[in-house]
Amino acid sequence: MQRESESEDNISWNEIGEVLDSEMSTVEDIRADLARNDKGNSCQTINNCMLVFHRDPLLKGSIRKNELSGKIDIVGNLGWQRTSSSLTDTDVYQIHWYLEKNYGLKNDRNINKAMNIVASENRYHPIRDYLEKLKWDGQPRIDNLLPRYLGADCDDYTKEIMRLFMLAAIHRVYEPGCKFEIMVCLVGGQGAGKSTFFRFLAINDEWFSDDLKRMDDDNVYRKMQGHWIIEMSEMMATVNAKSIEDIKSFISRQKETYKIPYETHPEDRPRQCVFVGTSNNMDFLPLDRTGNRRFAPVLVHPEWVEKHILEDEKESREYIRQAWAEAMELYRNGFHELKLSGKTEEYLKEMQKDFMPEDAKVGIIQNWLDELAEDYVCSIMIYKEAFSHEYDTPKDWELKEINNVMNHSIVGWEKISSHRFAGYGTQRGWRRVAGKNEFQNLPEDVVIPFEER
Repeated sequence: MQRESESEDNISWNEIGEVLDSEMSTVEDIRADLARNDKGNSCQTINNCMLVFHRDPLLKGSIRKNELSGKIDIVGNLGWQRTSSSLTDTDVYQIHWYLEKNYGLKNDRNINKAMNIVASENRYHPIRDYLEKLKWDGQPRIDNLLPRYLGADCDDYTKEIMRLFMLAAIHRVYEPGCKFEIMVCLVGGQGAGKSTFFRFLAINDEWFSDDLKRMDDDNVYRKMQGHWIIEMSEMMATVNAKSIEDIKSFISRQKETYKIPYETHPEDRPRQCVFVGTSNNMDFLPLDRTGNRRFAPVLVHPEWVEKHILEDEKESREYIRQAWAEAMELYRNGFHELKLSGKTEEYLKEMQKDFMPEDAKVGIIQNWLDELAEDYVCSIMIYKEAFSHEYDTPKDWELKEINNVMNHSIVGWEKISSHRFAGYGTQRGWRRVAGKNEFQNLPEDVVIPFEER
């Protein structure tokens, strides 16, 4: 008997609702099934409130948890004028009034608890629902998106970037928090349609945001909720060496932990969005000789576009819709690593230099080394001799900058762990690498076989 009772307790409210709703319930039917006290009044319990939410002809199926925004949405017509799909204070007051008037239920706290439980049971994800309904017509479009609407080069790089970006966006809504650290950055003159392209790519304008202006904003995480594609235009316009590191760190995170107003406990909220950037400046990336691998610039050419994205908005949105249908086919039919291929990584590293300020120090050091007779150098030697600071003492950051240039930007030299330099003592440094048809200078004490004495 106890086992039977436990089994009954484990039946979900949805299952009960299905049984009770084999025929449409009326308000009178539901009133008759409410638990009552000794005076015949409705018991002010969560159980009674949930019974109403599950069976009332107006409320049933209308209150759902939006897994993208984390908010409760009203998805049905509740009989009063509304301007937003999200539950508002006015909606709550109307629901309280409706339950009091029709069922005698007046305990606001229990009504709200029941409403949250029911919404969670009826959760949905608007982007997943949209993507699931797409049917691809078999015509490839992803590879042509950037050339068609932005005049970008139609090469292996732009094709791989676009495929990777769209697959990552899909992964983020199906597998929230999955690792993806690349930000596609569209670079080109004003009026090219860069932001519009990303807004259309987000399908629904509500799923796009360009409101993320500062990462130290207290509301930055809440601003991310409910959005799929987030553009960082203003941050990329004022980026510097420090802020670029902050942006790198920010886009690499996979979740946030915080609580929204009126919640008691903070929650882990895995990311469901991807980040993009736009810039009108060609040298928008700060000088970083170690690499800006998280940023994938795409140069746009408005004069080369096949069709401006706003020329026929309906046609543009349909073209992009079919591109997402194609991306869903790719997502369903294979395992995808959300990173660039090794070949593209190498290409990106070189190509990014076109989007950084000119590095004058590289030219100065390379020219000095090319004319140097010695085959060993160290950073302090370069500081004093290449830059003519013979009587100055270098600061740590100046030596670090020279090290970065030597390790990442200079051709024909390799790092060594230790060497004794005249006037500078034993230092770490670099040794000239002999070319294919060049002789390597050898230390004086090396004995050469068969040398004539």
